[in-house]
Amino acid sequence: MNHSFDKEKRLNYAEITSWFATGFFLDNQSFQKRKQNDISVLQPSIDWLYNPKNESFEEFLNSFTEIFESLVIKNTENKKIILPLSGGLDSRTLAASLIGNKNVVAYSYEFPGGVREVKYAKEIADVCGWDFHSFKIPNGYLWRDIEKISKINKCRTEFTHPRQIAVIEKVSSLGDILLSGSMGDLLFDNFNIIRNENQITSIKKQILKPGGRELATDLWAYWKLNDSFESFFNNKIKTLNENINIPNLQMRIRAFKSMYYVRNWTNINMKFFSNYKETYAPYHDNKMCNFVCTIPEKFLKNRKIQIEYIKNKAPDLAKIKWQKYDLDLYSYKKFNSSYLPKRLFRISKRLMKEKFLRQKPLIERNWEIQFRGSENELELKNWLFNNPFFRELIPDQIISKYYFKFKNDNPIKYSHCISMLLTFSVWSKEYFNND
Repeated sequence: MNHSFDKEKRLNYAEITSWFATGFFLDNQSFQKRKQNDISVLQPSIDWLYNPKNESFEEFLNSFTEIFESLVIKNTENKKIILPLSGGLDSRTLAASLIGNKNVVAYSYEFPGGVREVKYAKEIADVCGWDFHSFKIPNGYLWRDIEKISKINKCRTEFTHPRQIAVIEKVSSLGDILLSGSMGDLLFDNFNIIRNENQITSIKKQILKPGGRELATDLWAYWKLNDSFESFFNNKIKTLNENINIPNLQMRIRAFKSMYYVRNWTNINMKFFSNYKETYAPYHDNKMCNFVCTIPEKFLKNRKIQIEYIKNKAPDLAKIKWQKYDLDLYSYKKFNSSYLPKRLFRISKRLMKEKFLRQKPLIERNWEIQFRGSENELELKNWLFNNPFFRELIPDQIISKYYFKFKNDNPIKYSHCISMLLTFSVWSKEYFNND
C-alpha cells in the first residue's frame, strides 16, 4: 500500500470496510475523512417512537386509507403519473389508490430468460384500464454507462442492483411524475427476530450482506487498522442504536433501517429515478411514518394493512397472484399447506429441465446479466485487474481471492463482494482523476 498516498488523501479506511460489509455508509461518512455525504436524498425527518393507539384494526385500516390516498392525490394532482408495477404488494397498493384515475401510464421490466414479472404487472394495468409498457433489461447494459451511473450516485452504493437505469430515459418520457412504492415493506411488515436476541445481533442480520463481513475483515487486516473490524462494526451499530430511544425492538429496527439503510442505500439509488423525472414516494412522507408509529406491531405483521386495503379498495386487483407466493391475496396463506405439493412439483420440474434437458436456469438477480458471459467477464476483469488506481488500494491477492470464490465457490454469496469491489474500482478512477 502506498502510504504517501494514504497520508495525502486521508482515506476513511475504517468506514470503507463498513461500506464493503453492508453496501452503504451507515451514517454521514464518505470515502474521505474530510468529506461527508454530499447527496441530498428523500428522508423522513421524524422523531421515531412507538406510541401505539388503542384502536381496532378496522380503525387503523381506515386511517391508512385516508392518509395514503390523500398523499397520493395531493402530490400527483394535474400530473400524468408514471407508475412502475411488479408482482409485489407495494406497487399494487399504489395501483389500488389510483383506481379510476385515467391519467396514469404503467410499466414494468424483466430479465431476458428470467421470471415473468411483466405478466403480473400487465394484469394489474389491464384491470385498472391503463396504458402499459414492458421492457427487457439488456444483458451487460451496465458497462456502456458505468461512469455516467457512478456520477449519479457517486459510488456511495454499488450499482448492479438498480436495474431501472437501463430503461429510465424511455420511462421518463411517459409522464410528469414517477410514483414509487419504496419503503412500503419496511413500514408495513415486521422483522424475523429471535426471541431475546441481542439488539446488535438483530440489526446486523438486517444490514450485513453475504460475504461482506469476510471481505471487510480481510481489508481491515491488509490496511493494518487498529483492533478488529468486528469490534469497530459492533461499536458503530451500538452507538447508532443507542440514539434511538424505542423499547419495542421491531419498531427500533424499523427506525434504524429508515434512518440509515433507507437514507444511505435505498434513497441514493432512487436518484436513478429522480435524476431524470420528478419522483414521489408516499411511504417516505413524514405523515405516513408518524402514523406507523401509532400502530401496534400485531397489525403491522405480515403486510396485513396493505393486503386488506387492496381487498377493500380493488377486489379485482386482490385476485391477481402475488408473485412471492404465486397465489392471490385471498389464498396466499395456503402457500405452506395445501399448495405445498404443487410447489414441490414445480420445483422438481424446473430442476429436471435444468439438469437433464440442459435448459438455462432462470435469471433471478441483476448481477447475473452483468457478470456472466464472456463479454461481461472481460469488462468485469478489466475493472478489477487493470485499474492501477484500484490496485494501489487493494492488492491482487484479495481481488483474486474473491473473484475465485465468486466464480468457483458460491456466486450468490460472493456477488455482493464483486459488486463492491467493482464500485470501489470505479470510484478510485474518478477520485484520482478529479481530486
